[in-house]
Amino acid sequence: MNVIQQATAEGRPTFGVWSAAPSQPTAEVLGRSGIDWVLLDLQHGAGTEADLLPLIQAIELGGSSALVRVGWSDPRLIMRVLDMGAIGVVVPMVSTPEQALIAAQAMRYPPLGKRSFGPIRRFYDPASGEAPVTCVLMIETAEGLANLDAIVSTPGVDAILVGPVDLALDLGLGLDVTGSNPDLLAATDQVIAACQRHGRIPGGVAMSPKNAQVLLDRGMRFLTIGSDAGYIAKGIGADVAQARAWAASATTASNGSTATNGSTATAPAAS
Repeated sequence: MNVIQQATAEGRPTFGVWSAAPSQPTAEVLGRSGIDWVLLDLQHGAGTEADLLPLIQAIELGGSSALVRVGWSDPRLIMRVLDMGAIGVVVPMVSTPEQALIAAQAMRYPPLGKRSFGPIRRFYDPASGEAPVTCVLMIETAEGLANLDAIVSTPGVDAILVGPVDLALDLGLGLDVTGSNPDLLAATDQVIAACQRHGRIPGGVAMSPKNAQVLLDRGMRFLTIGSDAGYIAKGIGADVAQARAWAASATTASNGSTATNGSTATAPAAS
């Protein structure tokens, strides 16, 4: 079993982080963070298919596991990602059970699916006759929400990840980067309930630590809690603000000292 399957069997959630920068040192740092998995983003990230193998190896060197989000339900890319060593694939914008089946079958060897056998890295468990991979589908459209039960119950699907921003946009709720819109949370609850009905893992994208707690309390068991770009921006932003505050304080103190020294130098001599 991989880390997600092991955690699910033990009744506990898993946590991941998005990685959009094709940097091996950064991937290794993320892998060393103690996070359960790192999600390499080929849909919106700067990396390409050619970057995958060294990035996955760097994450593994750090002690974590790699998931990959592909750009679409593309069997060729899904199979290649798994051959490179990813423990699972995240497929975005799944709106129909037909799309769900294409993705799920690309991740399973016959007779359970249509994955081609390629002995490259992590590929096959002779004991079980199956590769320990996790199929994660994203619900990000109103159509996907309408077809929820059919998608979730598709054979070979392991987890459903709510894409809150795209789902909010498609539901006409506007751009919501907080994940707190009541109608969006209601849609999220629908996904969680469907996962519970069909024995799948419900997942979400936490927009903040507080949002992560909200999602966990609602029943999510597969959560991203941040991103490489977000952590860099947050860290440097806080340090720059602190440095500027110190600079302002030092300037004020320096100006005060100059003013004092100046007044002493120009004061009239005592008679």
